[in-house]
Amino acid sequence: MSVWLAIGLIVAGLVVVAIAILITDIARGDVGGRHTMARARRLLVVATDPQTTRGAERWIAEQRAEYPDRQYFLLDDTEGEDLFLAVDAAIERERPDAVVVARHDDESHTLLSGLYGALKEDAKVPVDAIYVGAEATA
Repeated sequence: MSVWLAIGLIVAGLVVVAIAILITDIARGDVGGRHTMARARRLLVVATDPQTTRGAERWIAEQRAEYPDRQYFLLDDTEGEDLFLAVDAAIERERPDAVVVARHDDESHTLLSGLYGALKEDAKVPVDAIYVGAEATA
């Protein structure tokens, strides 16, 4: 086998892998991010404690005023594997277009950690986050 043929096969293999990754990202909604969320009509909102629940409820109320045609489903429970499984079951049952996770404002906005990170990696629908500050405790 010639060196040029081997190099060509390696490049072709890399191109196939890159196209496969792009297709899966598009299918999951990771490409287009905000545009995908803007097109969502059914949203599953997930909260993990009383503070994030209040923030999520406030956010839902604001969104309903701005987008009255959207449907919102709120799921709140203690963060952990049980909540991850409950979110997965809710995705299957309610068929939302996207999931929004309410997170504390002091959590990293760039790191994929906790429930948000797990959903971002494994959910079958686009996942985004809202950040709830201390004002939600009042």
